[in-house]
Amino acid sequence: MRRILREAYAQNPERSVLGQLARRLRDPAMPFAPNGRPRAHPLWLTLGLIGLFALCAFLYFSLLSPQP
Repeated sequence: MRRILREAYAQNPERSVLGQLARRLRDPAMPFAPNGRPRAHPLWLTLGLIGLFALCAFLYFSLLSPQP
């Protein structure tokens, strides 16, 4: 069993930083959709939407709001 584990861990398919980043951004429960495309992690999607909303609110109140 130890030999099999060593062989499995010796074969590192993700040597690039980009490959590791892409794996960490994928959904851990179902990393790929049935059509083969990668699925994003739901928490990253939620964080992105909150960030987009905060950016839009900042831009609205700093650029488009009427000045007193």
